[in-house]
Amino acid sequence: MDRPLEGDRTAENATIDRLPLFPLHTVLFPGGVLPLHIFEERYRTLIREDRDFGVVLIREGREVNSIPEIHQVGTIALREKVEEFEDGRFAVFCRGERRFRVLEVDASAPYLPATVEFLADPEPAPESLTAALQSYLATRGVDVLIRHNEEIAATGAWLAGSVLEVEPVKLQRLLETGDAELARRLLEGESGRVRRLGRTSVVHPDLPSSN
Repeated sequence: MDRPLEGDRTAENATIDRLPLFPLHTVLFPGGVLPLHIFEERYRTLIREDRDFGVVLIREGREVNSIPEIHQVGTIALREKVEEFEDGRFAVFCRGERRFRVLEVDASAPYLPATVEFLADPEPAPESLTAALQSYLATRGVDVLIRHNEEIAATGAWLAGSVLEVEPVKLQRLLETGDAELARRLLEGESGRVRRLGRTSVVHPDLPSSN
């Protein structure tokens, strides 16, 4: 199990629920988008049962045909669009909703049902994070004006995590803590690195919904 997380908070009157898990080598943030190609039979069953699921980062192991060791904190993935192919595969477009902490996993079941508790939202982010986010996007050729307001403050850490191109373990730490200062440091560190290297490419990431 992961050690207790500094700054991590369980929601008041936290709901404890059962949730199927989908372990991946990627981190999904609340409001972030995640396209999936579903071909394993256990996850095809999950989609046919019309169930949302929790995305968790793999700590050790493989995504396919295995039961990997996982990190404790993940994000619920809401299925916004599902397309089924003739051979039974699915293309699924998901959006992150809220964070949870895994309490117990039933490894005997096909797609890892888990007992989870939901986590509270982090404290609002300061304006310095909004400025760092805008600067980071500018280094990648994305020219947008991001106005700091109540909505951006509430989702700033998740917006940062959804666009940052850093190692998954760093994103996982941000997901676990919701720490706006950590998000700012990651954004500024990557912005500085890109400036030192020179702008080598232009990407246009999809900014996640703040809903």
